[in-house]
Amino acid sequence: TESNLNSSTVTGQIGRPGTAAAAAAGSSPAAGSRPATAPPANTTLPGDPDDPNQYPFWNVRRYRPLFNVDTKDVVWRVGSSFLGPLKPDFMAVTMASPDLYGPFWVATTLIFVTAVAGNYADFIAFKSEQKAAAAGGDAGSIHERQWYTDYAKMSFSALLFYGYVFVLGLALYFALRWFKSEIKLSNVWCIYGYSLTIFIPMAFVCIVPIGWVRWLVVGLATGMSGLFIVSNLKQTIYDAAPARALMLLGIIAGIHAAVGLLLRLYFFHYRGAPEAAGSG
Repeated sequence: TESNLNSSTVTGQIGRPGTAAAAAAGSSPAAGSRPATAPPANTTLPGDPDDPNQYPFWNVRRYRPLFNVDTKDVVWRVGSSFLGPLKPDFMAVTMASPDLYGPFWVATTLIFVTAVAGNYADFIAFKSEQKAAAAGGDAGSIHERQWYTDYAKMSFSALLFYGYVFVLGLALYFALRWFKSEIKLSNVWCIYGYSLTIFIPMAFVCIVPIGWVRWLVVGLATGMSGLFIVSNLKQTIYDAAPARALMLLGIIAGIHAAVGLLLRLYFFHYRGAPEAAGSG
């Protein structure tokens, strides 16, 4: 009958070897495989509106990936910079995703904090000098002097910290590229920017008018920050220029030490102010 014929046809198709497997294979790819025409998961195709490389260098959209970080990323990177040589893997972790958001705001915050803390500490030292002069009977000279906010500290701190991160970072990048290194400029700026984080709390501690405390705090901050830079750039420098690696690392460490010394002698050294014993 017709029903038996249809039943046998279906039964024959179901029982035919390889028919179901071939149908399944033709309808969907094997588990764990990717279609040959599918693009990589984390890449963009030419002409894709999300591809930043399609924009010219003067268009801010080209630099969106450098600011594509969330609070969790920034907090981890800031915390890692405080650990100095204990975080030599910072470069390895951020190599594929460096950012400029954190370095820019770290440097900008440090500019204001250093200038404000330096002026406030100078004011405290001036008031202490007034009290000492009054106690010594030199009241006449006190009224002839006034304290003024030193706005030059703001300008100088901007020149110092922006120049240190971006200008010196650019110079180091060109030096490493001359040695055929494949490091990106954003990686260098990322390292240098986050390395300055530890100087922010240092500036507040240096308000204390005790000379040896200032020297100690500035020395610790400079040492931890410098070791953070050196430990993270060491492998890159040795890979690019093994014969001159020690020289380059020494130059990097020397310039960083000079920045710390400049902070102590310009921002937190008060001419004519009576500091506690041990000041320098």
